[in-house]
Amino acid sequence: MKARSSAETPTETETEQKANQSNKFIPAHMRKTVSRITEAQMKTNGVELSKAATQVQESIAGFLAFEFLRARVKNVPTLKVLNVDPPILTAPMFLSEKECEDIERAMFGIDGGDKEESESGSEVVGQQKKVNGLSSMKKAELVQCCEERGLDASGTVAVLRDRLKEFNTNADDDDSNEKAPSPSSRSDESRSANTGGDPFRTSNPDALVNASSRPEAVNQLLKRLNYLFPDCVEEFESPSARKENKLWGIEVVAEAYKSSENLRASHAAFEQHEAIEKHYQIRANCTFFLNESSDENGGGEITFPALPGLSVKPEKGMALITFPSTAASLLDPRAATARNAHDTGANTTLNSIEVLVRGATPKILTEEEAAAERKLRHEEEKERARLLAIPRSERRKMENGEDKPKNSRKKTTRD
Repeated sequence: MKARSSAETPTETETEQKANQSNKFIPAHMRKTVSRITEAQMKTNGVELSKAATQVQESIAGFLAFEFLRARVKNVPTLKVLNVDPPILTAPMFLSEKECEDIERAMFGIDGGDKEESESGSEVVGQQKKVNGLSSMKKAELVQCCEERGLDASGTVAVLRDRLKEFNTNADDDDSNEKAPSPSSRSDESRSANTGGDPFRTSNPDALVNASSRPEAVNQLLKRLNYLFPDCVEEFESPSARKENKLWGIEVVAEAYKSSENLRASHAAFEQHEAIEKHYQIRANCTFFLNESSDENGGGEITFPALPGLSVKPEKGMALITFPSTAASLLDPRAATARNAHDTGANTTLNSIEVLVRGATPKILTEEEAAAERKLRHEEEKERARLLAIPRSERRKMENGEDKPKNSRKKTTRD
């Protein structure tokens, strides 16, 4: 697979110019260039890795493991590369039609008919207006949502997001107390009896990931995802930099999308200071489309500002996988996504679920630890400089354990 590079901006940044002159490696979060597949490959909706050459498979797998997140890309059926750098993967038919319907029924209550969607994509339950997509909202959007609901709008992004999550939970409780159970909820009554209500009516169902009542289709989805990303875990755990045995976690977000206007670009990952505060970063964003637009003109396509002309149309059962942050837990600005308008009817929404793969951020060193680390690096540099000052032939002798001094060959005298 041949990749072609195109600059996002007409001129290179000063950092890239210096790096190109010295042939130094530029980390992903600092790169302004992108590497795209060829136009011929785009016409086939990407490069299917299971049918690609071994060299291509190993190249993509090595690139992901080194700069982003280790993934088994060789043996996952239908997995395609839509863009090389930043990596964008798709997998048509990742979910079967029946699995999509089972998940949609469980998480969105399709049979109940009690939900409506506002133009902004917020979920209306009873008389309370819930908020979807909290994980991708910036502070200004979170503040606006809090003010609209009469909540305290002060505090950090994490505080605001938790406040709105609590509001969603309370809206669920009020809704379950006021509404008569729908036919679908009656069929699941035995499953939800131990959870105090319908566990699926939430925009951020962490309970769904942990609960024994989750649909079998979700179990199968998580198993496949765990195979693709062998380092992450199936069960939700809040990763902490202080707990080495809990480096990974997942978060499930349900989204019913309908908007008469294009949504502006947003980042699934956090800025460095926020990731450090939370002790985790969003390492992969996996979107699974449960239905598709019935409008001939489409709508609801996911777009990428750093990749003009590239978009992903919602297709039932398809998975879209992006990597919003690097292996160093730093946000990659090129991985930002936006979404086209979708407003084809009062009761029509594009339903999907997002599985966010969370990775613990590196441990923050204390001043003493940082000083010791700097001292160690200084000593290593001094030792490296000392060895470089020794002639190569002498270094080879040292590596072979030979103690012969330089010019130790004895001269023979003639009789």
